[in-house]
Amino acid sequence: MPKAKRPPRIDTFGLTPGRKIGPLYRVVQLLGRGQEGEVYQIQEIETGIQRAAKLYFPHRDPKSNAIVWHARKLNALRHCPIVLQYHHTELIQVARRKVRCLISEFYEGAPLEQWIADHRGGRLTPFMALHVLYHLVRGLEGVHALGEYHADVHSGNILIHAMGVGFELKLVDFYNWGRPTRAKQKQDVIDTITVFHESLGGSDRYARLPPEIRKICGGLQHKRILDRFPTMSALRGHLESFTWETKI
Repeated sequence: MPKAKRPPRIDTFGLTPGRKIGPLYRVVQLLGRGQEGEVYQIQEIETGIQRAAKLYFPHRDPKSNAIVWHARKLNALRHCPIVLQYHHTELIQVARRKVRCLISEFYEGAPLEQWIADHRGGRLTPFMALHVLYHLVRGLEGVHALGEYHADVHSGNILIHAMGVGFELKLVDFYNWGRPTRAKQKQDVIDTITVFHESLGGSDRYARLPPEIRKICGGLQHKRILDRFPTMSALRGHLESFTWETKI
């Protein structure tokens, strides 16, 4: 008996604006693409409300383990302002294949990496970078307070929206690195400092930064960083209390 033919692998969904997605939504535009799938801005047909939909490539998540994990993670962190609000999962059909998608709030922020690149010299001033860092630290402190972690903090996984004198940040693409541990939360601290370092221009600008800023970066030496900031709360406390000796 001949073997059943496997359905063709989907590496892109290619959903066009206006296409209906499930019974409730229409596609507005593609927002991004990663290893797991694609994220689209969608609109609720009846109300016009904007949402986001992450469609998982069937070959990357054949048993729906990833989408279930992400949905449960977002739901567990629903009271953390830095986390996108999860709504529900949807089963849709694309190219005659059943595809799972995760529906969440649509956030109008820009990827932090692009937002930084758009600034003069492709970097932030020390004071602006500190403000962005502080908002990121406070958000992750709330995640850690619930015993959770992110495990993939980088400027491509952070959305930013500047409002008045402040910023609002959202974290996307939590990584499933197994059960929560203190070590994984410490990695979030290191990754957060790395984002800060990169936002200031990276190693090319490091020597010219004020000593107060270099002390936070710790030369990106993991042990030095964690000796000073063993937790996200310790880093937040330092940002709220350190004394400036340098004019910025």
